[in-house]
Amino acid sequence: MKKRVCAYCRVSTDKDDQINSFNSQKQFFEEYIRKNDEWELVDIYADEGITGTSTEKRTEFLRMIEDVQYKKIDLILTKEISRFARNTLDSIYYTRKLKSMGVGVIFINDGINTLDEDAELRLTIMASIAQEESRRTSQRVKWGQKRQMEKGVVFGRELLGYNLRNGVLTINEQEAEIVRMIFHKFTNEGKGTHVIARELYEAGIKTKRGNLNWSNTMILKVLRNEKYVGDLCQKKTITPDFLSHKKKYNKGQEEMVYIKNHHEPIISRELWEATQKELEKRTTSREQKSKYSNRYWCSGKIFCGLCGSRFVGRIKKLKNGMTYRAWRCQKAAEHGREKIDKWGNTIGCNQESINHVVLGEIIGYILKNVIVDNKEEIINDLKALIKKYEKPVKIKNTDTLLKQIENINTKKQKLIDSMLEGIISKQDVVLMNEKYDKEIEDLKQKVKEIEEANINNKKQADMLKSYIVRINEMVNALEYQSADELYKKMVDKVVVHKGKILEVYLNCLFNPIKVRYNATGKLDYKIRIDWLNSEQF
Repeated sequence: MKKRVCAYCRVSTDKDDQINSFNSQKQFFEEYIRKNDEWELVDIYADEGITGTSTEKRTEFLRMIEDVQYKKIDLILTKEISRFARNTLDSIYYTRKLKSMGVGVIFINDGINTLDEDAELRLTIMASIAQEESRRTSQRVKWGQKRQMEKGVVFGRELLGYNLRNGVLTINEQEAEIVRMIFHKFTNEGKGTHVIARELYEAGIKTKRGNLNWSNTMILKVLRNEKYVGDLCQKKTITPDFLSHKKKYNKGQEEMVYIKNHHEPIISRELWEATQKELEKRTTSREQKSKYSNRYWCSGKIFCGLCGSRFVGRIKKLKNGMTYRAWRCQKAAEHGREKIDKWGNTIGCNQESINHVVLGEIIGYILKNVIVDNKEEIINDLKALIKKYEKPVKIKNTDTLLKQIENINTKKQKLIDSMLEGIISKQDVVLMNEKYDKEIEDLKQKVKEIEEANINNKKQADMLKSYIVRINEMVNALEYQSADELYKKMVDKVVVHKGKILEVYLNCLFNPIKVRYNATGKLDYKIRIDWLNSEQF
């Protein structure tokens, strides 16, 4: 059998040129592999972008590593170390990991094959040089950008009210009126950001990107942006680590570049200062009110089964002094029941709310009465499935197919001998070869299908094993964790459907659990759960 070879590369960041970049590299690797009779191309893995300092966001790279783990690849080709990784740790870690699985990496331009004895030493030196080059390049770019910022050149994207061309901000008068309206509504009329967002939507006013969906976060960004008063503050975010390329808010690590009266303002300085004071006043008040808002285990985990929106919290003081807390669909909270607005758009939602206490009781019931009480039965079912998936698919058939391929190749060789002896004509050899090649291709496809089935079953078995670990962790956690801590850890999400039906997704299970409850929070019937067939849910 030929060695299964793949190629890894990175394509242009230019969206319009990505296809050309990918096709040219694909052609290069196809031709390179074709020259070696013992190789066959399995796949080409291509990530977008020119930076290789970290593997974290390189989805195709990680997909390639996963395929290696499932024994789909024998050898990896890449042009050079700087294309594979400029991070020395990544280079050494992944080449060692691949070598331990019997898979080598050939760096074509650098002349390194990681299966050679001295490969790691050479690779470490070359990768370190590439990493240092990346660091110096990063420093030069940051230094140059800061000098440009100090000269007043604007970096970043356009914002509502301004056009940005060649680092220069100019007022977009049509959008500037929207900015003035937002500041006026907030500071002079005393309206909240949610109200302003709704009023802009109802007035048919579009965002910078041309849609009607305003949010309170978008309004706050406008109110806090110093550009609207004519000032320019840059380096609000920084990239402290050239290896990870992760942006972080600049909290004094680096000096910001602030230029007062840099460009033409949209609002007066008087209105700007009054707005900032009002923002500070309302923020302080809101922080006091929402001091404990993030303590709830289900925050951000409840979704509407009708429209897909998240549920938001709703607190109400009762006459007896008690506090009533419930969760409600965000679309319903913003627009009420489902209706058609004047532009023909469907807004609102008919979903019912759910009481916070009731929700907690339901999750507690599931964890105790479904998972804990049936732990052994569940784990035994999972183990039976694991055993089923770990059993190779038709392994004898694979050996038979490979033997048939070998026999056909022998027949092909005999054809050539028969032609040389004058027994059959060259034309007959060509026709028979085409027939044999077709038979071999069909047999290879069947082998590939069996291998793919085995790989998929291995993945399924690995996933089921992780569920057993999670179930055991959850049962053990019951002894020392509070209910809220446990629910926060174990509940992935809850989908609320019509008719008081909840679909609960737990981090220790691969199928959701459906529960029906009545107004008092008591379960109408025993929870039904099927570990083997998720489609019925």
